[in-house]
Amino acid sequence: MKKHATLPILVIIPHGGLAVPEELSGYEAVSRFDLFMQSDTCANDIFSFGDLVAGTVDTEVSRLFVDLDRPYTALRPGQDGVIKKETLDGKPVFNGDHFPDEIAIANILHRYYLPFHDTVKKIIDTGGVELVLECHTSMAVGPKRARDAGKPRPLVLLEHTVRGKGGPVETFDPGLAEALEALLDKSFQGEECTVTRKIITSPAVSEGYILTRYGTGSVPMVRLSLSRALFLDDSHFSFEYMRVDERRLRHLRELLWSALSGFFRKHILGRPGPSGRA
Repeated sequence: MKKHATLPILVIIPHGGLAVPEELSGYEAVSRFDLFMQSDTCANDIFSFGDLVAGTVDTEVSRLFVDLDRPYTALRPGQDGVIKKETLDGKPVFNGDHFPDEIAIANILHRYYLPFHDTVKKIIDTGGVELVLECHTSMAVGPKRARDAGKPRPLVLLEHTVRGKGGPVETFDPGLAEALEALLDKSFQGEECTVTRKIITSPAVSEGYILTRYGTGSVPMVRLSLSRALFLDDSHFSFEYMRVDERRLRHLRELLWSALSGFFRKHILGRPGPSGRA
């Protein structure tokens, strides 16, 4: 069997977890189904490229209790911050008034939040990474609290613009984004699970904390969101057992890796400048 080379790519998966932190266990008002649907469903499976990439940083904890894509200072009850008071559809996360107190929050930050970000920073700081991918799965239609509420989403959404001190900042060269979009479009040409364009690069400024924090350094970084319409349907998903067809997830992972590895070898590897930037 041919062994594939490890590519110097870092994969960050902040919202794939389903677990309730043990410090908060018993205080949650959300069900197992809520945890499944409120996560980036199956992201930890789909974006697990193993030793094909230099590093993968993910979590088993639900974003409802530790949202790693928010600044650690966003901690007020009711704020869409690190610890949620409500789900995306307005359901309480905690029973009664059991929002964690300051001591519990401090423990949660030190146990789950800070180690995640320390790991990301250490891997990038080694200088051995030439591309950073922040990976999500997204609802097929924007939820009511999203800025695209009620609108159909593409199969893959790319984001690479963040808010800088002097205005918008690109975390990824627009020409590279076009090249990646074209390869993804080719890879997903057989998929028909959306009424909009299959692959879209967003022109909007991303509000994501991870992309803003790590995307303005010397390493190119892009945020990639894959639509759940590709696997949460009657053909590939059992609502009764909350079970997704593993063959389908493997197929999607292969489609993604075909595009991502081809893009890296053609457009990142060997580019002049630090970490492939001119």
